[in-house]
Amino acid sequence: MEISKYVKKISIIIFFLFIQTNVFSIEKQRITDNDQWSEKISTLNWKNRDQLEHTTAIKKANANVLILDEEIYLDNFKDINQYNWWSFGHEAEQDTVKLIKGEGYTIYLDYVDDGYINLDDWSNVNPKDLLKQMRETAKINAEYLKSRNLDYVNQIDWIYEPTLNKENKSVSYSYKVTWSSGLPTMESKNLILGKKGHLETAFVVSYNKDMDLKLQSDFSKDFVNGVTFEDGFKHSDYKAGDKIAAAGIGGLVAGSLGVKALAKTGILVKLAKFWWILLAPLAFLGKFLSGKESSASTNEKSSIRRRKRKK
Repeated sequence: MEISKYVKKISIIIFFLFIQTNVFSIEKQRITDNDQWSEKISTLNWKNRDQLEHTTAIKKANANVLILDEEIYLDNFKDINQYNWWSFGHEAEQDTVKLIKGEGYTIYLDYVDDGYINLDDWSNVNPKDLLKQMRETAKINAEYLKSRNLDYVNQIDWIYEPTLNKENKSVSYSYKVTWSSGLPTMESKNLILGKKGHLETAFVVSYNKDMDLKLQSDFSKDFVNGVTFEDGFKHSDYKAGDKIAAAGIGGLVAGSLGVKALAKTGILVKLAKFWWILLAPLAFLGKFLSGKESSASTNEKSSIRRRKRKK
């Protein structure tokens, strides 16, 4: 009986130590001073400080991702969450499994174990309709943003329409947003399908006025060539009886853009994943990336290296 009480007390102590370590130690503030921000993020547990090209496991997804020698990354959610607070003043997505930083860009990598994504409804993906819904959503959100003296979206255009890569079992797209301030931003995403779920990547790129947005979106698209699901967990490994996701590829694409939920509710908090990235123009985000502007030549070389890993 005494031992049972002792074990219970120890369990309670461990629980509160866990809570203190993982919740209360997070600094929930946005840092706007560049020097202070750089000093803060250097204290996080960055991997690949030795600058070696290698693959690293995404254990939750039973997958691996190529890390280039010039890239560093975080794979502990506490560190990723802290990075987000210091950079954006907001919680990171709970599904985020890695944050990769290169020269002038940051890559968020999420995994969702929603099951096998069926490709049968790909024919329902209509880029023109999706763009129309996105623009309608932008009008709704503009009123919210104006009321808070924030930049709002004036225009949205595809840079690269949603495209299905049947070989890689992935979908890639990219679009440009022009803000009320006149500044452009770009969101590029990849949806990489496995047997038990999918990986979603979001690219944040440091803005400069001479940026080739098409080249940057190609750089994002080529990222999928460095991602590999392990044997038994590839999309092609599906067999009867495996869990099937509620939404097919058409629904997944629409959901990643956030258009359906927003079209129905008109509520800003229903924005797609990484909405906090789109609310911050890249001219502002630039100082929160690597301290350098994104180099077209560097990104092109990185794309070529990832293409060589093409399955």
